[in-house]
Amino acid sequence: MRATELMTNIPGITVDHLHNWERQGYLAPSRIKVGKKQIRDYSEQEVVFIRVMWFYYRKGLSPKNAYRNAKEEVSHRSPSASPLFIAPREDQERQERETTSLEAIAIFELAIPLRHYFQLKMDAKERGWIAKN
Repeated sequence: MRATELMTNIPGITVDHLHNWERQGYLAPSRIKVGKKQIRDYSEQEVVFIRVMWFYYRKGLSPKNAYRNAKEEVSHRSPSASPLFIAPREDQERQERETTSLEAIAIFELAIPLRHYFQLKMDAKERGWIAKN
C-alpha cells in the first residue's frame, strides 16, 4: 500500500509523520521502483502497526512510547480482538460520538453551578433582597 492510500485509510496521519518515523527507525517499508523513483510500499502488517502506533501517538504519547506500545499491542493481540483495528469510517464515527458526548458533559458541568447561581438570584429577588427593575 502506498503512502497516499495509507493516509486515506488512517485519518489524520500525514506523509511527514511516516517519513519522520522511518528516519527514526520505527518503520521500514519496502520500496517499489517506478521509473527512476523508489516509492514506499507498506505491507498489511505494517499498515496495522502504523494504525496502532498512530492511535497511541494521537493519545499524546511520544513516537518512542507509541512505537513501544504498538509493538506490544500487535504482538499480543489479533486484529479482530482489538478495538484499535476498527475500520477508518467506523473509527471516525466513534470519535464523533465521543466528541458529542464530551461536549454534552462539558455543557452539563457548566450548567449545574449556573443553575444554582440563578436559583439564588431568583430567591433573593422574590424575597426583596435585590431591587426589582
